[in-house]
Amino acid sequence: MRNCDRAVTKVLSDRKQKILCAVVDSYIDSANPISSKEIQEKYLPDCSSATIRNELSALESMGYLIQPHVSAGRVPSERAFRYYDNRLMCDEQLSPDDVDIIDKIFAKRHQTVEELMRAVTEVIAEVTDYTSIAVKEDMSDTITAIRLLDLINGKLLVVIVTDSRVLKDGMVDLPDDFTDGMITQAERWLNKIFVGKHVSEFVNFDYPFALVNDEFRDFNALFKKIIDTLKRVSLQNGMDVTMSGENNIFRHTEYAENTQNAQKFLSQLEQKDKIAELFTDDGGRPGSVTVKIGTSDKAIEGCSVVTTRVNLGENVSGSIGVIGPVRMDYKKVLGVLEKISLVMIELIGDKNK
Repeated sequence: MRNCDRAVTKVLSDRKQKILCAVVDSYIDSANPISSKEIQEKYLPDCSSATIRNELSALESMGYLIQPHVSAGRVPSERAFRYYDNRLMCDEQLSPDDVDIIDKIFAKRHQTVEELMRAVTEVIAEVTDYTSIAVKEDMSDTITAIRLLDLINGKLLVVIVTDSRVLKDGMVDLPDDFTDGMITQAERWLNKIFVGKHVSEFVNFDYPFALVNDEFRDFNALFKKIIDTLKRVSLQNGMDVTMSGENNIFRHTEYAENTQNAQKFLSQLEQKDKIAELFTDDGGRPGSVTVKIGTSDKAIEGCSVVTTRVNLGENVSGSIGVIGPVRMDYKKVLGVLEKISLVMIELIGDKNK
């Protein structure tokens, strides 16, 4: 099952769809603009060159195509790739060699989830030629204490203590009239509600305004900030990011011929918190696949992100996928991720029996 962040509202005519599909497929293969003559010769021999030119102009005016130079052919826009993914792309069967590579990975015995995730990212990077990322979300820790520490500069440091670690990375601005005694009372209230619960329960917690004591009724906004900060700290600290194939970007024209783009891409990969959020904010069920294309889909500028959700055990879930240029071979990537997610569902299911 596939999700797309942005719905396509207008369906193009059959001929426009065929031409748009031809432009996208050609651009994915060659990274070069395509002319009306090439489209006629390779894809639509029954259509006149003049008709194709008119349709190309119409698609350009609709925002689906770009003409880099007056004398050049057209290339697809991000909007075109989004339409292609939503409506035009057919499922692609993986080659026997690709299936064999994937099957061999799962035939091996992996002692830990971390080993499995490492193996999965390596095989995805090998088969797709893109950078592969896996994010494990471990929310199985039990909360043993919550601390609110008043700092000198009018800020509150929020800390979660679990049975295996201390999570602290959240700051909240304190109102001037929030006293030391109120901080102590607020800490006591939070501990009463959350101690003994799994982090996963805390992350899915809805702020209960009705439970707040009258003393704190005027500070509902502050309490919500504290809860939201604690949730963010829990999520960030519960995530483990695994990456493979970072140098695969140099196999693609967008980066091989532009060192500035390559440096920007690699620097984005170093921001593990942002990468983790990008790969896990889809909210899909295990087996669902999400495609994000460009900045308008909350991806990275000039990049696409394709992910699938996986269940790794009780209170442990994750996402695996690829990040690469917008000019991505979506058919192959989706085929690889769907194959791997199905095998992982079976594998984890067998382990839990």
